[in-house]
Amino acid sequence: MKSGKPISKIMIFIVGILLIMACTLPGLIPLTPMPKMEKNADVVLEVLNGKDWYPLESLAKEHYTEEDFAKPGTLTFTVENPNDKPVFFSYGWCAKDDQVLKQNLEHIEVRLYLNNDELGTEVVHNVSFEMNDGQSCSDFGVLFSEWPVGEYKLKAVASFDGKINDGFADYEAGDYIFEYNVTVKKQKESVENAFFLS
Repeated sequence: MKSGKPISKIMIFIVGILLIMACTLPGLIPLTPMPKMEKNADVVLEVLNGKDWYPLESLAKEHYTEEDFAKPGTLTFTVENPNDKPVFFSYGWCAKDDQVLKQNLEHIEVRLYLNNDELGTEVVHNVSFEMNDGQSCSDFGVLFSEWPVGEYKLKAVASFDGKINDGFADYEAGDYIFEYNVTVKKQKESVENAFFLS
């Protein structure tokens, strides 16, 4: 009888340790704070219709040619300190007109990732618009803001299940991958802030 009680206490202790270990494994609980990702589609549209935001790719050090973007493979970008205005991270596709765009999108699967975790529809918004030259476009994106200091890996993957023609050119089947290594450093205080804080 007495030997049964210590075993049950040991089992409770072991299960408790296992639960604590499981909760601290990467991916289950973020070990670093994450930037804010806007969930309200109306807010996203309001910000994108204004001028107080950046497309993430515009902050990158690297610049690629149209030919680089037009074939399957991986393009890597480096971005530092995107924390003074909202940043729109997206994958977009344009075609000659609405009909061709709709046909193309039936063969393109878009996935966006933050630190290897796929982002869901609660933060990934589909924004449709028309270019000045009449092309119809669709952007799948996330509006980020309030970036905590740290390093982030963002990835957009567009999988084409077959050859696609946007009304102008052919694009081969495959994965078109865009990886962003984002570093946010602590901002230096301005002279005015230092004056008022002293």
